[in-house]
This record gives sequence, C-alpha cells and structure tokens, in this order.
Amino acid sequence: MKIRNLVLRVHGSIAIVMGLLLIVISLTGATIVFHQELDRVLNRSLYHVTPQTKQVSLDTMVALVQNAQPYVPLWFIETPKKPDESYIINQKMRNEHRLQTFVNPYTGKILGSRIWEYSPVGFLYTLHHDLFVGKVGQIIVGVTGVLLLLMAFTGMLLWTGWRQLKSGFKIRFSSPLPLLSYDIHKVSGILSSLFLLISGFTGVAIVIVHFLPMFNQSPEIKPIPEKPAVAINKLIQKANAAIPEGKITFIEFPEHDSQKLMVRKRLPNQETGRFDLSVVELDRYSGEVVQANKVIKADPFFAFLVAIADLHFGTFGGLPTRILYLFLGFMPTLLFITGLINWKRRKLLVRR
Repeated sequence: MKIRNLVLRVHGSIAIVMGLLLIVISLTGATIVFHQELDRVLNRSLYHVTPQTKQVSLDTMVALVQNAQPYVPLWFIETPKKPDESYIINQKMRNEHRLQTFVNPYTGKILGSRIWEYSPVGFLYTLHHDLFVGKVGQIIVGVTGVLLLLMAFTGMLLWTGWRQLKSGFKIRFSSPLPLLSYDIHKVSGILSSLFLLISGFTGVAIVIVHFLPMFNQSPEIKPIPEKPAVAINKLIQKANAAIPEGKITFIEFPEHDSQKLMVRKRLPNQETGRFDLSVVELDRYSGEVVQANKVIKADPFFAFLVAIADLHFGTFGGLPTRILYLFLGFMPTLLFITGLINWKRRKLLVRR
C-alpha cells in the first residue's frame, strides 16, 4: 500500500508541476499533424497559381526576391509539388527566423512574404518545437517528454484493471461528477498510455538528435570568390544530368559555404518516403558537379531517425494514423482536467 501511495504521489506531482506545459505541447502537436494542409487552406492566395505554358527562369525569381531583401541571405528554395503551386524562396534572418517569399513561376510576380514563425501554423509549430526560446526551449520540451514517460508509466501501474479487468474499463456515467471523472481518467489513461509512451520517447529522441555533435558542427566559412556565380538554371540542368530520375524538391544554399549549391531530389523508387535522400552538390562558380549521391535506401541510422519521426508525427500509417494522432493529442488535456478533479476530491476526503 505504501508503494502505491508513493507511485500515486509521483504521478500527481508530475501532473501538477508540468501539466500546463504538457497541455501546450500536446495541443500544438495535435494541431500541426496536418500543418501543411492547414497552412495551404489558410494561405491559398500565397500557394495557388494558375498554370500556364511557360515559366519564368528561377534566376529571375531569385533576383526579384533578393532585390526586395538584399541583406537577407538565401537559405533554400522549395519547388512546387503541383503545377498550380508557387515557388517558396526562403531566406535566413539574423534571429534564425525564416523569411518566406512566394513567387508565381509563370509570371514572376511576388505573391507575398511572411516570417514563417509568426504565421498561424508556424507559430504553433515553433511553440511545439522549442517554445520560442531556441535551444533552451528544446531542452525544456525534452525534459517534459521524460516526465511524460514517467507519468504514463506510473499511470499504468495505478490502473485498477490489473486487479479486475472489467472494473478497469468501467465508466459509471450516472455517478456524481467526482466518480465519473475518476472513471474517465482511468479508462482514457490506459487507452492512451501507449500513445503517450511513444510520444514521450520519440520526442526525447528528436531533442537528443538536435544536440548531437554530428548535426551541429559549424564548418569553416569559406570566402566568396570574386567571379560571378553560374546561373541557377544552368546548375539545375547539370544536376538533372547527374541524376536524371526523380523530381527536384529543394535547392539549398549552405550558410557556411557560399560556393556550394545542393540540389535535393526525390526518386520515384526510394524506400523512405518522408525525406528526399538523393543530393547533387555543385560548385556555384565553376558549375562543376562536386558529387552526386543517388540513394534508394537510407542507411540504418538514418532509417532509424525516419522511423522515430514517423512515430512522433503519426505519418507511419498514412491518413488514418494522422487522424488518430489528431484526436489523441487532446488526451493529455482531458487527463489533466479529470486528474485535477480527482486530486481535489482526495484533498477533500483527507480533510474530512
């Protein structure tokens, strides 16, 4: 009995101390399950264009953006996934925020600009990722994930269904609010325990990956050559010649090496669907292909990272699991409210 009381105290203390923070992280996580689709619905005027027969050169689009923001360096370009979508040219601001400019590829017209982190979906995404305080926020989110694991585990230990399975899943709907709250808490808690464990573990793993030295090394900044850079369109032609298959998804401008241009491609037969694995690296000033990595199957470590990301965001089962994650993301809020009612009830009983 003493052990159960200790487990109950640990479980309740974590909920009281970290409950509100956990609610913020879980609700924002639920909201951004469909963040790409939601962003396109809210900003149709930025994403949607009318397809035409000819396109403006990418160099022209980039020049228009750089003329508008000459002191903000290029970061990466997102190419349209469909003929009726715009190009998204991303620039990196001094505060690490992302300035996005949407350009119509058929007319060259700038459709609009925004700071991603201050858009509705970007705000929710950043709040979920690092609470708008950068690395410190990532650490706080990671610690919250560890405590979520402990809370889910202690909740499983406290479940009454281990003694009698039927009572563990019974909800007395006609009972007074305190008893009804207790039943809802125990049933919803055990049904969502696996999801909470997965979310906590994968969330902690993602935070750890962000702090691994291999992902945070800052290479030596190379000087910019005096000669003019080769046109981006010509570099893209060479990238397509190096890896003819697939579709270009991203064009990246490495921050610490202005001579380099990275063209990322998605191959039709690649095994990992979440990330684009094939990359062509080019010298922007000589136009030469430095290396071309055509990847069909990711290495084991990267495949493990992809699996962690799929489990965390619910993309491993397609649309059904994403819908499931959307609803399960609201579960910590329900558990917090019912748990708070139960805690107040126990306090009242102790006083009596």
